[in-house]
Amino acid sequence: MGDEKNRVINPQDLEHLAKLLDGRGGLEDKIAEAFTRASTLGVSGKLGPIKPMRTWVATTAPDMRRRASLIRAASGDPFGGLMWAGFSSEELKGKKIPPETLLVANAAVTDGGDTGWLDRKDGESLDDWIVRIQGDAVGKIAGNPEFGKAVSGYIEGTANLAAFFTSAGVGVMGTIKIAKYLKNSKIPNIPISEKALHSPGTFASKLVNNNWYRLSSVPRVGSYFSSAPPGLVTALTGSDEAAMLGGHMKNGTFFMPSASQANLLTVAKNGGIGSAARAAGWMRGAGVVGSAAATAWGVANLATTDPVAAIKKDPAGYASDVAGTAFNGSLTLALIAPSPVTWGIAAGTGLVYAGTLIWDNADKIAAGASTAKEWVGNAAEKTGEAISDGAKEVGNFLNPFD
Repeated sequence: MGDEKNRVINPQDLEHLAKLLDGRGGLEDKIAEAFTRASTLGVSGKLGPIKPMRTWVATTAPDMRRRASLIRAASGDPFGGLMWAGFSSEELKGKKIPPETLLVANAAVTDGGDTGWLDRKDGESLDDWIVRIQGDAVGKIAGNPEFGKAVSGYIEGTANLAAFFTSAGVGVMGTIKIAKYLKNSKIPNIPISEKALHSPGTFASKLVNNNWYRLSSVPRVGSYFSSAPPGLVTALTGSDEAAMLGGHMKNGTFFMPSASQANLLTVAKNGGIGSAARAAGWMRGAGVVGSAAATAWGVANLATTDPVAAIKKDPAGYASDVAGTAFNGSLTLALIAPSPVTWGIAAGTGLVYAGTLIWDNADKIAAGASTAKEWVGNAAEKTGEAISDGAKEVGNFLNPFD
């Protein structure tokens, strides 16, 4: 498969030729249009000699793309293996794919063995493909497909579990915070600073920033705080001093936000990106980057999915993908600019996402606690057996004397 003489061919030329054959307005469309018109005019028989061209176009264009992806993989293009699997260059443009997945796909394509397991399945999204491929690759290395399935299930299961607790937590806490905010806003003697909402995920930073002197006086624990390098704590939890750049008039009073309350957009506008980064701190900043990356990934995942096919195949899964993307997007806004509006949207989409995750996993979650307990026990037992069997296969694989 990795024949050197194939490398003189420009893969982009092959892909362009394939697009001219079966792309929008290409040869395939023109032939189909010709047959449609001939049928309308009752002269279809006249086009009999070119009928085989329809089959030729349908098979030649995909073959050209396969050859192009092979050349890409053999010449070091990291996306060659994914293009072989069935993803177009447009779908992969700007996407961040795990490096190990790229390496496995390219190695499998250039190795010359069976690559059918790499092929993208009908309605399979980029996200789903990556999870499946990681498990399939482990299964092939270990010589145990069941072990590979267990790995895929673990990856998907832990991701879903983490997403559920995050979305449900934001949904529930957001609802409580909004209710408290609306209640306190009617009480005039409560300071504005106590009415203002804090950014999601800043509980730890608030605890440290608001109780610094108390924590410093705690035996043993205090020694860690007192010996910490200057600026380390605020670098982690956010600088209240930098957050002052987000001060503004609110209800006739000048409001000076803390680091966890600051609107980072306002801080950046008044003091620059560096000030916004200092106000956010590493903990909040990591949350912004993570949720923004998850949003971008969700958009990329939906962009590479045929919605009609996905809804037909797995409506709950597709609803979960859409809701998850919406939740991560709204969470990003709430992290950057906490307000009743952004918190309310994050809480609403969080509850919806948590609901779709339950729907998507309804076949695994029982109606009652006893059934749920039984499912967890069975799943753990089966996963344990699969991992045990797979581990034995890995041991055999690694031990040449066995």
